[in-house]
Amino acid sequence: MIGKVETKDFKMSYASFGSGDKNLVIIPGLSLRPVTPFAIAIENAYGIFKEEYTVYLLDRREEAPEEYTSVDMARDTYEALCELGINKAHFIGASQGGAIVMELSLMHPKMVEAIGIASSSAYINDMSREVLESWIELARKRDAIGLATHMVNVVYSTNMSEHTKEGYIHSFKDLSEEEFSQFLNLCIGFANYDIRSKLSSISCPSIIVGCEGDRVFGPETSREIYEGISSSNDKCNLVIYDDSYGHAVYDEADDFKEKIYKFFAEI
Repeated sequence: MIGKVETKDFKMSYASFGSGDKNLVIIPGLSLRPVTPFAIAIENAYGIFKEEYTVYLLDRREEAPEEYTSVDMARDTYEALCELGINKAHFIGASQGGAIVMELSLMHPKMVEAIGIASSSAYINDMSREVLESWIELARKRDAIGLATHMVNVVYSTNMSEHTKEGYIHSFKDLSEEEFSQFLNLCIGFANYDIRSKLSSISCPSIIVGCEGDRVFGPETSREIYEGISSSNDKCNLVIYDDSYGHAVYDEADDFKEKIYKFFAEI
């Protein structure tokens, strides 16, 4: 099911599938377009969760304001979930979505039962700042093909990029003015993100997944998240894939969903 949450301040699209008693919320990474139209593909990818969980896939709010920070994103995610009647859930956050999930776990720990953080960071490091600045420059120029080309090259492994580049670029070559503006606001507001000093306050069970081939954040940021959380939380695991995968290891690795599912089942 695809629907839309409406609060007094914003609208946010979401999709849901599965019929389990527990809730799972998936927060995707930064995207050139909303991900909920691709809900069927995501449902197929996360099919292992469908019996035990009711799964919710959330986009960012529509018409994101300027200087829209990770704290703002977490706040809006919380309000949207409350509007949907969800007061407890497990969370999976990829890339920028991981930052949102960590912010949410700090702001509203009673809502967050466990988290899976994939290819994310607790701050914008030199590598990711360079990537963000390139995306911002291309978006300001309204260069859809250049932006899509850069994204597919840095987000996916070389092997995956070679197989998906043509279709990926074709999918985004006609970005609208509204989509460019939304993407820019999501990038610019994220540029000063840094929660390193707060990681030790994340108390829920956490599994952190990274990849040696990550060309957006690099693998060390996943290790840093793990070290920060595990310093005061003994229910924290770390998984680092080798460099045959890219930043989007959460899409590329066949066993990624199984690792998250197993961790959630064992806590």
